[in-house]
Amino acid sequence: MSTSTQLVQPSLRTVAWPVLAVCAPLSAMIVRLGVRDGLDPTLVAVPVATTLLGGWLCLLFEDRAAELTRPTPTPLWVRRAVRVTVALPPVALAWFACTWIGPLTGPAAPMAFMAIATAVSALACGATASRHGAPERSGVPAAAALVGIVLLLPISLSLVLDRAVSIDPAQPPIGTPLSYWATITALSAIVLVAAHRDPARRVIGRRRSRSTVRPRSIVASARDTA
Repeated sequence: MSTSTQLVQPSLRTVAWPVLAVCAPLSAMIVRLGVRDGLDPTLVAVPVATTLLGGWLCLLFEDRAAELTRPTPTPLWVRRAVRVTVALPPVALAWFACTWIGPLTGPAAPMAFMAIATAVSALACGATASRHGAPERSGVPAAAALVGIVLLLPISLSLVLDRAVSIDPAQPPIGTPLSYWATITALSAIVLVAAHRDPARRVIGRRRSRSTVRPRSIVASARDTA
């Protein structure tokens, strides 16, 4: 049995499913409220619901046993890749269901671009917060950063560029929907990869370098005294 297969059961037990059980119907409710009075839910409701579901992904890398799991031989990226593989299908299904509420007839291309960018950004925020902060409490700051990237950044850019303020995924403040969300996705992917350099391996590398340097320094000092 491979290492990844062995990690599936622990991941299923430790993923915050109760939080998703709250976020999924709440996101559907947000879209439903956005349909009232003939409003277009894609303008506000769908982006907010997408961000809410992305906020749940920010919780994936919260590790209450971080001090115990860091010394394990399994690389950090493998452990987290299994968690992402387990968590993505249900949250994707919840988002897909939201795109069929009211007048919506499934995900349009800009909505899909935004959903992909939100998911990758959420994982990047979660990994960065876990790496540079407290791993057991990284979800909240990661979710706050995600809100800034997905919702506040378009508003800020629109104000700076003197354009109509909008969080509609089809009306980005710069470029086309594809170019804007692809840029967000690419930058987030770079951050995600950078945040997954395993700290345990880095510590082991430092110890090995010290162990190889010290004998050389001892030999050198012995030669000098001789």
